[in-house]
Amino acid sequence: MITAVAVFVLGVLVVVADRAGAHYAEREIAARVSARMQDQGITSAPPEVEIQGFPFLTQVAAGRYTQIDITMRDLKGGQLPLPLLNVAAHEVEASLSELKDGTARPVAALVDGDATVSYGSLVEASGLNGITLTSAGPNDVRVTGKVPIIGEVTGTAEVTVVDGSHVRLRVTSLKGAAGSVSQTIINAYKDRLAVTLTLPKLPFNLELTKVQTESTGLIVGFTAKNVELA
Repeated sequence: MITAVAVFVLGVLVVVADRAGAHYAEREIAARVSARMQDQGITSAPPEVEIQGFPFLTQVAAGRYTQIDITMRDLKGGQLPLPLLNVAAHEVEASLSELKDGTARPVAALVDGDATVSYGSLVEASGLNGITLTSAGPNDVRVTGKVPIIGEVTGTAEVTVVDGSHVRLRVTSLKGAAGSVSQTIINAYKDRLAVTLTLPKLPFNLELTKVQTESTGLIVGFTAKNVELA
């Protein structure tokens, strides 16, 4: 009975020590990532850092963390605001001794992440006044609304990645209501509805790799390799 209790207590102490170590590393890495984000003028709010995996102490001993999740809010700049950016840093190397003495430069083998751009933000940045966008998936959006001269319109637009840092919105089809102006005029208007929009400055040299339309908005995905986190 005593042995069982001792084993239980030891197990609790190990878990407590494990979580305490995790919180310490999270705090230290968050402080370094935050300082870098502020130096680069990317976000004014401190990032939120969470280290995944258990047991954590074995990761500390190896100086290698399987995954570190970093959440950043209200990224600055660009035409398309990113209110929330979630990234995951994989296979991060950072020794405990360097974290303790303040010299750590955590490096991730891979960083990937995603963010959501609302359709309202996409419309506003595109200057498509009077237009509503909704998902027609996976890279298309449905266009509805009322525009000058033509009146009520319906159609579709495609959303694509340009140069690893821009989002392009191009109307591919457009129709007016019955009895409205000729399709020739509508087509001429449609051909002007193509815009390339910039995203806020991204951390970790992240490159825009994909866009996908969902009911909640435009999901943008990013990736980068061999990234110094701080």
